[in-house]
Amino acid sequence: MKKIYSILSIALVLIALSCTDKTLDPIKTDLVSKGNLLALRGKALNDVYVNGLPIAEVFPKIIKGTETLNFDAEYLSADLTSLQSVDVYVTKRTKSGTSYVSSKVLLTNIPFSSFKKDATYPGPWVSVTIKITDVLSKLGLSLSTPGLATTLLTDYKFGISITSDLNLTDGSKWTSDNLVAPGLYQSNQFYPAQVLNWAMTDYCAYDATTWAGKTYESVESPGSTEDNKVRVDPSKANRFIMDNFWGDGVDVYFDINPSTNPSDQTIVIPTQTTSEGGVASGTGTYNQCLGTMLLTCKYVLGGTTYNFTYTLTPKS
Repeated sequence: MKKIYSILSIALVLIALSCTDKTLDPIKTDLVSKGNLLALRGKALNDVYVNGLPIAEVFPKIIKGTETLNFDAEYLSADLTSLQSVDVYVTKRTKSGTSYVSSKVLLTNIPFSSFKKDATYPGPWVSVTIKITDVLSKLGLSLSTPGLATTLLTDYKFGISITSDLNLTDGSKWTSDNLVAPGLYQSNQFYPAQVLNWAMTDYCAYDATTWAGKTYESVESPGSTEDNKVRVDPSKANRFIMDNFWGDGVDVYFDINPSTNPSDQTIVIPTQTTSEGGVASGTGTYNQCLGTMLLTCKYVLGGTTYNFTYTLTPKS
């Protein structure tokens, strides 16, 4: 019972303090009690909260102009009729010396009349689709902008910020800037749609001509460092041969998967017997932009199994 009394006493003191001095209320209870929040819902929430993925990402080096950011947003409030509209902004970053100045540029306005009231979510909700071409336009860019990929991967390397402000029927405005300690809302209940990130990912389309005819510095871990020359294996598409596996001067072939996104830049070393009688196998990944490979290898030779990683970086 003493513990219960102590907790209640602390709570009462905090409430009293927050009522008398707002500076002593770190979570701004008086604001939170208004309960005006645009909560993230649907697949976007599942991607962020459950899978740890971006809601959407753009690959600037192969940008198509058809990319969209899509999410459902549910309005949470003590008074569900208090929302008039939502202003959706993109944050523009302008370089000033060695730093950046950020400014909010209006993308679109969503009237409350666009919100649905059905059994999908408890409160009124709306589906939002944002086009990359509209975002680029607001940032002063376009698909034909020289060096667009470099600009996006440099000025917006941490992603393009999409924010939402709530316009209430009483004339007040609840802005994304009002989110105090947004981490408090990062749950499946309250992840805020007011602050979203559109990821910019450095990714290059697969190009088979990248890999053959080069000498790679091959660093074993554990092990030594040696050179490997890579050539095309004509027996199968996207199959290549390295000529100095494990530093033993033997050929080993490997298959590169033609990727469509960063997560499927994968390599397989099929199980095979080398010219010295060893059995090689393994898996790995590659980076098309850098032309590098990282392989996890297994080599069984003379009754002994050797496990090592190979980091291959082009020398020429």
